Amino acid sequence: MSEGQMTVGNYELRNCVASGTSTQIWEVVEAGTPMQLAMKLMLDDARKDSAEKAVLKHEFKVGKSLEHPAFLQFRELEMNRDHAFFIMDFFRSPSLKTHITSNLATIQSVFPKLAESLIPAFQYMHENGWLHRDIKPDNILVNKAGEVRVIDFSLSSKVMGAVGKLLSGKQKAIQGTRTYIAPETILKKPPTEQTDMYSLGVSFFEVLTGQPPFAGDSPNDLLKKHLSEDPVPPSVINPNVTKELDRIILQMLQKNPAKRLPGMQELASAFRTVNCFEVDPAELHERDQKELIQKQADSVDKRLDSRADADRIAKGISAPVKHKKKVKVSEKLLQEEEQRKAALAAKQQGTIPQQPMYQPQMPMQPGMYPGQPMQPGTMYPDMPGQPHPGYAQMPPQQMPPQQMPPQQMPPQQMPPQQMPPQQMPPQQMPPQTIGQTVSAPPPAGQIAARNSEEVTTEDLMDLMSELKIE
Repeated sequence: MSEGQMTVGNYELRNCVASGTSTQIWEVVEAGTPMQLAMKLMLDDARKDSAEKAVLKHEFKVGKSLEHPAFLQFRELEMNRDHAFFIMDFFRSPSLKTHITSNLATIQSVFPKLAESLIPAFQYMHENGWLHRDIKPDNILVNKAGEVRVIDFSLSSKVMGAVGKLLSGKQKAIQGTRTYIAPETILKKPPTEQTDMYSLGVSFFEVLTGQPPFAGDSPNDLLKKHLSEDPVPPSVINPNVTKELDRIILQMLQKNPAKRLPGMQELASAFRTVNCFEVDPAELHERDQKELIQKQADSVDKRLDSRADADRIAKGISAPVKHKKKVKVSEKLLQEEEQRKAALAAKQQGTIPQQPMYQPQMPMQPGMYPGQPMQPGTMYPDMPGQPHPGYAQMPPQQMPPQQMPPQQMPPQQMPPQQMPPQQMPPQQMPPQTIGQTVSAPPPAGQIAARNSEEVTTEDLMDLMSELKIE
């Protein structure tokens, strides 16, 4: 490798995509061309090991024999005392594992397309006499369109026939990744097409749920679970997964290879007729995100309100009063207020202008009929001791003292709102103006206190609010 120019052989190194214990994957450009390619380059220490060099040769041999859209095209192998590498097409996309950990809902929404691409790819590989033996999300590249590329054939081996299985006996070593390894591989039995099917089933389970079916406290504990523990259906973890898909995944994860589907062709047929999800995962994720954002906003508002209330209490400040609803002012009420202001101004100047007197309707006396005029001297029912205007009145000195309430006020000083409503029968109430809603008036003491002050516009608005006039 030329450190100054960062070149290996006839290729310029641009970017290190991945790094392992013995090899690195680089994005490279061939000298004199703009084409971007990928290089699997052996590290210096690994290049001194003949077994590692044999693995690199073996992977290039397998990759070169596979011509399928789901596999990268292998181009060139070069090994000498200075370097060892092979060149293949560059597929600028993250692994399926990266999608699962960072963008699960999106990758779930394209899961049917993933299955539609991956299953025929491994079927093609098996028909060409090769087993992958290390199927896992890290060895599957996926772009945004859902297109896939299967990589890493370092553990691939030839498909054995019946005679080969008998003669091979037990495998010398367990090879594979513990999370995705098949039970028969742990028992050192010869690998079959169902061995790849099991690993693919574990990968599918992880895409559907965000986690693999088995996890252990130690590497050996994980291997024991592959041998003896039954996986839960994916729908237990992700209720959006259909029961039909549950059955296919669980069949792929059977402990006994004979109980799995016969091959990838049968698996592809099963997936063609299955509905994978109850609701599109992307839409479900978007809906859940909106609900979560709303809950967080409500929680923040509550925390802010609680914090503000605590600060006000600590400072001895009362909580802010909500703004009162705006009320509509009727022309009649405005005229009455103008008349009251004029009366108050005239009183201060010593003159009282003429104004219409309040004439409440009288309750019916025994023997009376509606509309019958009231007899002279009849008293106001809602103003004790006050005669009806226009009729003969008893001189004040002739009125028995007990009939004059001590709290009596002259008629011109008592606003109409002070009439005790409980003394006026409902059928005798004066007609209301359309658009008004009148409730019980405030206590007499409160209005009496206001009569001793000058009435302002704010007082009028408060009075109207107390009377609930809209």
